[in-house]
Amino acid sequence: MSIINKSKSMDKKNFLRIIIGGLGVFFLTAILGGCTQSIKFKPGDIRDDFCGAHLNFQYCKCAFHNDFCDKIGMKRGEAKKYVNEKYEKWVETEFDKFKNGCRADNGYIKGKACFKCGGDEIAGDDTCADRSAEAVKEDEGTEEANDEVVDQGQCKYDSDCEPICEGDVMWKMGCNPRGNICEKTFDTDCASDPEIFGSQQIMKTCQNGTCVRNEEAIAARKQELAAEKKMWSDAVKETNAARDNIRTAMMDANKNCINGIADMTNVAIIEFSTRIASVLAGGIPDIAAMTASAAEKAAGLAAEHVKNLAGAATDYAGDALQRLYNYQTGEPAETEKKLAPHEYIKLNCDLYEYFKGVLAESDADLEAALKNATEADRQFRELP
Repeated sequence: MSIINKSKSMDKKNFLRIIIGGLGVFFLTAILGGCTQSIKFKPGDIRDDFCGAHLNFQYCKCAFHNDFCDKIGMKRGEAKKYVNEKYEKWVETEFDKFKNGCRADNGYIKGKACFKCGGDEIAGDDTCADRSAEAVKEDEGTEEANDEVVDQGQCKYDSDCEPICEGDVMWKMGCNPRGNICEKTFDTDCASDPEIFGSQQIMKTCQNGTCVRNEEAIAARKQELAAEKKMWSDAVKETNAARDNIRTAMMDANKNCINGIADMTNVAIIEFSTRIASVLAGGIPDIAAMTASAAEKAAGLAAEHVKNLAGAATDYAGDALQRLYNYQTGEPAETEKKLAPHEYIKLNCDLYEYFKGVLAESDADLEAALKNATEADRQFRELP
């Protein structure tokens, strides 16, 4: 009797083990297969994830805080529109990556979400389908064939294809599903995408499949501006030095013109003639001729009235100026080389008016040179 009871008791235990084991297999099967997970695409925040990392922070500062607007040469509204446009393009690129990753992980896209299929399912265009034995066989064969294609350096998914550069043009590449090869899809001309530095625009260039800052173009522009600034600064220095000498000679001529015969001593005439000879020999620099691109840069200068003073003064004062030069080594012995009192007075009065006119006319040249030097310096400081 006890043996029978033990036998029944063991049958019950075995039965329970079978039931529990079967339920375990059922639940395990439910977990491993047939479950579809959804992951929603969430674009990065425009301020936290995009600005600074994918776009110069100055544009965002101008757009959202009205800072650095003078640095990028935009108003706040313009900067905000520019930032939003760049952000939308970035989000589109990120969503393309999201879609490619979803499909590569046995999922399909619906709206802005990725639905990942279970282990016993295969992703279709918009649903998860059960794998039949034949479908699994075909799928395995396709995977083996695709693996061979990938091994040969070709592609299986769009994500296998990296963008490329052709000159300054960036090409986004996609995988051709028929030949499993990377092909061009759409292009972006980096040379038409400017990076703005104040009043200047430097076009971007393509490197490693991405539009990036054109460091070489920026360096070349800075070198050009530095040379231009030095050119105009040197012109200003030389012009100012010449103007100082001319101003001194002008005032001496004016004094001699007013005082007349009272100042007509041999020593005074010798000193004055030496100074006049030195000034006229140096003259005012021809700013237009000093510049490397005179035809373009000197268009606003008074190039016509920048003359060689020695030649102009000789024509203006005539023989009297030459007779003044005769006094540089002492009073000339010949009577015809000496200056008569009225000739000396007239020569000084004429030289005063002449130098006065020259200084007035050179004001325009000096102002233009100063303006160009300041502008070249301003543009140089705008660049990074």
